[in-house]
Amino acid sequence: MGDKAPVILAGLFLSLGLAGAPHAANVDDDTKARQGVVRCGGSNFLRQGGTEIHFTSYSLRNLSSTTPITIERLTFFDATGSVLFDSGTSGFPPFGNGILGPFDTVLDPNQTAQLDTIGLLPFLPDTQRPIQLEITWSAPERVLTLQVSGTRIGRQRDLATGLELAERSRGSVGCRTIDLRRH
Repeated sequence: MGDKAPVILAGLFLSLGLAGAPHAANVDDDTKARQGVVRCGGSNFLRQGGTEIHFTSYSLRNLSSTTPITIERLTFFDATGSVLFDSGTSGFPPFGNGILGPFDTVLDPNQTAQLDTIGLLPFLPDTQRPIQLEITWSAPERVLTLQVSGTRIGRQRDLATGLELAERSRGSVGCRTIDLRRH
């Protein structure tokens, strides 16, 4: 047994070393693509007699420091699957921070754009919420995939003026890549 221990130990270290390298390469390959589709949850509604507003703020991030990403299409669906907004037919909406808008659908390297549902979507009744946002994107070469995050925000609202007041709640909204084209 004394002679076998060094051989077994060397074999163990060798197998662990070889197993780790291909795994790291696969992870890197899996995070790069030329096109993709991302889906996010969200909502847009009034509650408590219109004195509270709930909406979603989406952040789209280009994680590449060299390659732009084009946002091809934005489609919002209500809870029943009906289309609430489609940039393919309605035009591209203005983004809150001005990074993207009707005349600019390209996220340059390292840019982040913010889109809020307020002003874009109607306030929805219970039967039409929650919502989904589908984002279709492309790039001229393989890039780290578009990162999208959503934040659902609840704010007090002045019923007479419609002004948003103090924030009451905030929570993350799930986003998931549902399709990737690597070539």
